[in-house]
Amino acid sequence: MTSLPSAAPGDQRLVQPRRSFCATLGLLAMTATLPGTAQAPGAPERPPDPHPLKLTEATREDMSPGKVLDYRRLGAFYLMADERGIYALSAICQHLGCLVLSEGASGFGCPCHDSAYDFQGEVTQGPAKRHLNHHAVRETDPKGLLLVDISSTVPPETRL
Repeated sequence: MTSLPSAAPGDQRLVQPRRSFCATLGLLAMTATLPGTAQAPGAPERPPDPHPLKLTEATREDMSPGKVLDYRRLGAFYLMADERGIYALSAICQHLGCLVLSEGASGFGCPCHDSAYDFQGEVTQGPAKRHLNHHAVRETDPKGLLLVDISSTVPPETRL
């Protein structure tokens, strides 16, 4: 069996590589903590809903201007009405995909990172950069119940 040569006291051959290693490790750790170097994960991909048409119990007559109905459990959307008509607004925050909550007269807020949206789905406070999606709404026959297609995205001005 061969033995490794032992370093004499003060031998710089073993000290220098360890110093280089420690210095490199320290630089890597410092770089990882700088702002902007770490990236937050994007919004999680949600699998498409196999049943994107959501039948609500609301009718056109039930929807007066200012009314907001919460359908987060049925299909992650809010059914709403203003002076121009009835529309459906996605309840999925555009920042990281959390469900936004209705905050009364101020609009909607994301509990995850404090993004805020008005009743048209426009961002009023970041970090979200994009508005909430609008979904197609139509009336069914014969009862006139409202049907929301959560697989469709329509322009924000679209109303029933």
